[in-house]
Parts: sequence; C-alpha cells; structure tokens
Amino acid sequence: MQNTLSKLIKKEYLKSIIFPLLLIEMMLLLAYFWSNAYVNETNKNALIEETKIQIKEISKRSATIINNEFKMISNITLLFQKEHENFFASYEPLHVNTQDHTYSLTKTGVITNTKKHEDSCTLFYSNIQKETPNRLEKAIATEKLDVFYNAVLQTNTNIAQVYFNSYDSMNRLCPFMPDALGQYAHDIDIPTYNFYYLADEKHNPQKKVVWTNTYLDPAGKGWMISAIAPVYKEDFLEGVVGIDVTIDQLISNILSLKLPYTSMTMLVDENGNILGMNEALKPYLGMQSSTPIPTEHKADNLNLFTNKTNLLAMSLGRILQENSPMIEFHDHHADFLITQNAIPETHWKVVLLLDQDSLLATTTRLKAKTNFIGYIALGLMALFYLIFLYIFLARADKFSHQILAPLHDLIEATKQFKDKLVTTQIEYSNIVEINILLENFMAMSQELQGLYNSMERKIKEGVIENMETQKMLIYQSRLAQMGEMISMIAHQWRQPLGAISTVTASIRLKQSLNKFDLTTEEGREEQDVFLNTAIGKIESYVQFLTNTVDDFRNFFKPNQHCEKSSLPIIIEKAIKIIGKSLEVHQIALHVKNSSTREIITYETQIMQVLINIIQNAQDAIFEKKLKDGTIWINTYEENSFFIIEIEDNAGGIPDENIRKIFDPYFSTKAQKNGTGLGLYMSKAIIEEHCHGSLQVTNTLKGAKFIIKISGEYSDN
Repeated sequence: MQNTLSKLIKKEYLKSIIFPLLLIEMMLLLAYFWSNAYVNETNKNALIEETKIQIKEISKRSATIINNEFKMISNITLLFQKEHENFFASYEPLHVNTQDHTYSLTKTGVITNTKKHEDSCTLFYSNIQKETPNRLEKAIATEKLDVFYNAVLQTNTNIAQVYFNSYDSMNRLCPFMPDALGQYAHDIDIPTYNFYYLADEKHNPQKKVVWTNTYLDPAGKGWMISAIAPVYKEDFLEGVVGIDVTIDQLISNILSLKLPYTSMTMLVDENGNILGMNEALKPYLGMQSSTPIPTEHKADNLNLFTNKTNLLAMSLGRILQENSPMIEFHDHHADFLITQNAIPETHWKVVLLLDQDSLLATTTRLKAKTNFIGYIALGLMALFYLIFLYIFLARADKFSHQILAPLHDLIEATKQFKDKLVTTQIEYSNIVEINILLENFMAMSQELQGLYNSMERKIKEGVIENMETQKMLIYQSRLAQMGEMISMIAHQWRQPLGAISTVTASIRLKQSLNKFDLTTEEGREEQDVFLNTAIGKIESYVQFLTNTVDDFRNFFKPNQHCEKSSLPIIIEKAIKIIGKSLEVHQIALHVKNSSTREIITYETQIMQVLINIIQNAQDAIFEKKLKDGTIWINTYEENSFFIIEIEDNAGGIPDENIRKIFDPYFSTKAQKNGTGLGLYMSKAIIEEHCHGSLQVTNTLKGAKFIIKISGEYSDN
C-alpha cells in the first residue's frame, strides 16, 4: 500500500511518540478494570455462599412455621372429634323436641334450617337416605354443638369453616350459609367425597386426623384442604368432622412471610401440583397473572412433575423429586437460588426462590460506580490525547511542508504534462536531490512531447478507420436484435392466431350447419350470444398480438414502466392465452399459488416468459406422444424473491443440451422453424428487467424451470 511522504512522516511520529504512551495508559486502565472485576466477583461469590446458608435456614424455619400451623389445626380437629363422640355417646332421639320451627322438611325430602340467632350454623340433610329414621331429631339435637363450632372458628385465622358430615349425608356447617338449598345438590351423597371417605375405616383404620388433598368446596367457598377425623359411637362410624382451610387464605398467610431480598415462595403438594405462589413468580413459569391456582382440571403447566416446556418448572420438579436441599437456576430470564423443605403434617413442600439480582444489587451498584470512575479516567485520557494529537499533527504538517513544497510543484507539473502534454517551467529549490529530479523531468518531458507529435498524426488516421468498423458492428447488432424480436413475435403469435382460426372455424361451422333457428326469437338470441362470445375471444387474441408487438418493441427502451400485479394474476392471464392449446393437446395443467402478495414488475413480459416455457413443455409432450401429459405451475415466496416453478413430465432435457438451451440461436427444433431465441430472450427479460434469474434442472418427471423475481426494486 502506497503512502504520501507526509503520511509517512506523521505515521513515524505516531509510532515513536503516541503509541507507546497510549499503550501504557491502556495497560493501566486494563489493570484497574480487571482488579475491579476480580474483587467484585470474589465478593459476589462469598455473598452467594453466605446467603445459601441463610436461605436454607429461612426455608427450614418457614416450613416449620407452616407445619406448626397444620399441627395446631390437627389438634383442634382432635378436640372437635372428641366433642362429637361425647355428643353421640349421650344422644337419645326420643328426648329431642321436634317442635322447633327453624327446621323444616322440603318437598324433595331435604331437611334444612333458618338462622335462629347470630351464631347459628347451617343444617343441610340430603334426601339420599330420606327413609332413615329420626333424621329431624338428629338435625335438631346437633344444634347444641353450634357454640363449640363458633369457638373453633375463632381459634385460628386460617380456619374458614368447620363441619360435621354424617354417614347418611347430614351436614352441619359453620358459619351459617343462607343459600344451602341452592348451593348443595339435594341428593348429595357426602360419603363419596374425599373429605369424608379419607377418614373412614378403610382409609384411616387408626382413627386419627388426616389431611385431604385440595378439592372444590360444594358449599361454594372455593378450593379447600381439610383436616378430618372420624366420629365413632363404639364401633359404628357416625360421621366425620372437618376443619376447612381455604387455599386462598392459607396461601395469603404463608406467602406473607417476611423474606430477605427479593424472594418468592411456593407451596406444592406431594404430586407436584402447585397449590399457591407469589404473583410475581407466575411470569417466570409461563403463566398469566390471571391464571387461577389451583384449577379444577390440573393443567401441565400447574404440575411441576409433568411440565416439559418451562425450564424453571422442570428445575423445580427435579429438586422436589430428588429432594435436593439447594440448587442454582440460571437462564436468560432470571437467576435464582432455590431451596425446599417438607411439611410433614401434609406431605407438602415449601419452595423458596431468591432472586440473585436483588441479592447482588449492592455489589452490582458498587461495581458500576468503580467502572464509572474508570470510564471518567478513560474519557479524560481520550480528551488529553485528542488535544495532544491535534498539536502534534499541526507541528508535523509544518515540518512536512518545508520538505515537500518543492515536490508538490513537481507533482503539479507532471499532472499538466499528463493532461495536456505541455512542459511547465519549474523553479529550482535549495535541495540538491530535488533539483536533479527536476532536470531529469524537464529532459524527459521534452522528449515525450516530440514523440507525441509524431504519433498524433498516425493515431488520427487509425481512428477514422476504426470508427467505420464500429458503426458496422453496431448496425449488425441492431439487425440481430430486430431478428430476435421478429422471431419471438412469430413464436408468440402462433398460438393466438391458431386460437383465432379455431374460433372463426367454429363460427363458420355453426353457420354452415344452420345450428341456430333464426325463425325463432330463442334461436336468434342464442346466435347473438355465440357470436358475441366468439368475437370477444378474437378481440382478446388480437389485443394480445398488438400488446406483444408493443412489449417487444419497447424491450430495449430505458423508459419501460413497472406495474402492480401478483403472480396468481400473471399466471391467470398467461393461461387464458395458452390454455386452449393445452386443452386441444389434452395436456393437464395444475396450478398451486402459495404467493398472494403484490409485486411491482413487468407483467406482460413475465407472461411472455411463462407462455414460452409452457409452449416448449407442450411441444416436448406432443413430440413424445404422451397420453398423460401434465404441466405443474407452483408459486411461492422465499426471502425477498417471488418464485415460479414450471415442471412437465416429458422426461427432461438431454445432458448435452441442458447447458446450451439459453444460448442465442440454439434450438432442438430447427426442423420445425425453431429460432433458438425464445429461452434466450426469456432469460434476458427475467435477469435484466425483473432483477431475477431463470434456471432449469431435470427432475424425475421431466424439466423444471425456476423463475426468481426480485420483490424489491424501484421503477427507474
């Protein structure tokens, strides 16, 4: 690479002065940023390790708190169980006064009550076993337990409702539910529900307190989990007592635990179903904020064991199944420290997720501040070097000017001599080497000027002869172009003229055979319709012939205009012209248009290309006398190209011809007046006018022509 002497002088100054200083400064800054990053990374790792220990303890403590809540409710349930066993031990239906008007029997056989006082509980006696004796007596007698029910409700904020369900589907529930008749099914069979049968002898032979899975409360309180215990009178199961904890209330109390940094908690049952979580955690699991948890039909994205689409859910499922105490999770959405602990009372798991970004926020801010200081130093250094470089370049310019001024005069003299072959007088300098150069230049320029004068005369004589030859070549080129256009017009006209001949023959035939009864109004109308249709077709063919001449006449003009169209429209217009010929030769045509967008292009010229290729396919099929001749046209869009594929089943193009079919004057139909210009002109149209390409390849069926048209060019 060549440089001016001035640039070389400046470059050497830069190498010897600026670059060493800049290198030293950059090494100092690099050491500063590296040490800053190292200290920050060390602090970050230490903080993460310390926090892991902390959140393990916090998670364990949280699980213990939650477990204690469940234990407390379990203990209350034992008292509840004992109170009902004492009641049934002394219950005697004959001693019950049945004149209480707050209890009534409906027409459907349901016993229910109205609210007698503020602390009344709901009584709903299903009609599923309405033949059971002493139903009303038992319903009224259990009212004495209402005081105990209300006392239980006040013992714990997590308790939503308490109830007793009997073996014959009596339900006493507190707090009072005004619309029990509308809320419960009148023939509800309570022993078939999990909040009953999980406590029966089959499922709970130890007669202890058990916890249900989540279920949708029939009383309309939403999703529940219940602590239930059986109530026996001697060996007979009178029923089941239960204490309901609504999932919403439980989650609200549990998830309100104060946690360090930005932390989120989640409750998961033993089957991997999400029972509740912080709202902020939902987006990380691919859920909408409105997604209810739990839902009636467990979806895959609400089960950590079956979710196979969300990375965080899959990691959470793995830590639960492997019972890992701690993992780190990283992806492009978030970085979490995750720990989990079991809740023995319910076999649930409490999962704690700590956002590492919030944990490292202080460290990140400190790193940002130290980096900012480094950037300020870098900016000041850059400013210093800009000022220094400006002063340095000014001094370098002054020094180089003293040396290069004589050389600039010599350069200017050589320019004038090159442009005008005129020798310019140059003043000598006080530099010996440059003066020798000037003397040599003056001697050389005078010798060259003499040589130029002798050659100028000979050149003029040769130019005149060369111009005549050039004119002849241009004339021959124009004649060749005109011949190509005439051949293409003849090639394009053959089918329309044949179609016109067919239409006129049809007119003549119908007239000669007197196909129309002109003595009747119906016959005359039929003749008018036929003639109008035939004349319309002829006009269409004639218009196409006229357009063909105009299009080819304008082919080489620089002011051709594009128009808005689409590939389906272009193909439809081309088929209108050549379709009849295909029908005559019994050739099937299948068109699949996957391109629907508009394109600005030369519509008529693309039609001519299509017709030419289809005509060649028709000729090949006809020549091989195929009975199932078929042509397929397929359009689609790929990147910025609109693509048309035309394929036939004529067996393809011989290997010795396929590389030459786009050459001018090459034709395999010379005996049939083939000009060899059809595909040549088609390729020119697509490449030069449509900014695309035209290619051909052989397939298992035959030849496939692929037309690619650019969808992005302006109408110049």
